[in-house]
Amino acid sequence: MLGPTKLCPEGIGLIFLDLDDTIVIDGGRISPRVLDAVALARERGCVVCASTGRPLVMVPPVLRRPDVMDYLICSNGARTYDTARGLLSDRPMRAEQVLAAMDALEPLRPGWNAFAGEEAYFEWRGLSYMLTGRSRRILAPVQGGGMVRSRRVGGMARLVLKAMGLARRAVVGRAGMHQVWSVRPAVRAAADGVSKAGCTLSSPEACERAITILAHLGCFELARMAPTEIEVTARGVNKGTAVTWLIECLGEKASRAVAFGDSSNDLPLADACGLLVAMGNADEELVERAGDVCETVYDDGVARWIERAMAEADGGSRA
Repeated sequence: MLGPTKLCPEGIGLIFLDLDDTIVIDGGRISPRVLDAVALARERGCVVCASTGRPLVMVPPVLRRPDVMDYLICSNGARTYDTARGLLSDRPMRAEQVLAAMDALEPLRPGWNAFAGEEAYFEWRGLSYMLTGRSRRILAPVQGGGMVRSRRVGGMARLVLKAMGLARRAVVGRAGMHQVWSVRPAVRAAADGVSKAGCTLSSPEACERAITILAHLGCFELARMAPTEIEVTARGVNKGTAVTWLIECLGEKASRAVAFGDSSNDLPLADACGLLVAMGNADEELVERAGDVCETVYDDGVARWIERAMAEADGGSRA
């Protein structure tokens, strides 16, 4: 265990790491400095767990190794794994619930994805950040409200075509991942339920309408991941409830848990952990709920924060 530190007076026994835009850059790359910091924290007695919206098949292979990560919370808390022993917990939606949600949103023509067991299905018309790591660069929030086109993008049509190409290369040829015209057959065939579903809408306004419709159904947990993207899990299933369950199983204290995140599906971690650290590139809503803010994912924010915590615990300082 690390600590104590000023922000963690009881020390740090557990570290929970979101993936995309927290330790994973642009959909796939992880900084060696981050991996080194995680390894040092584990050597000092910390339990380290990835906490992601991705299904297991989309977690980078290096993070599935027991010598790198202790646990994996996948699909926004629907499935929890011990990297050495396999699946520990499964809390899926019933297939008929997901089909009802799809029927309710059909007039909005969303593009769907669905995770059933260890299989992930993505519709061609959908564009998920998990495939490209780039959905937030289409539209970016500005201070005072509203949305603007990112200056990193030259044109919407060119970006979409590029992202669809990236998505296809990400899916084709990877075991457990399927790009399909419709996810409905896979959902119907999911006898053990659907861990998580997601949909991409044509506009922020359509996304807001979809959230209202799904909330009215009353059986889902919703996270808006981008201006036009929603993630859906069973009611009461989110990263926070999964973290709480795992902490209890380990006989640990929530006050000794630190979580890192950047977006709305990380918000439940604020109540589940003693400290939530927002990335420098995090959504404004998460920054407001967080107890601390570190550097961006591009500046190895997680690694720098862990390094500073270790140095403080040792009575020194580190940049």
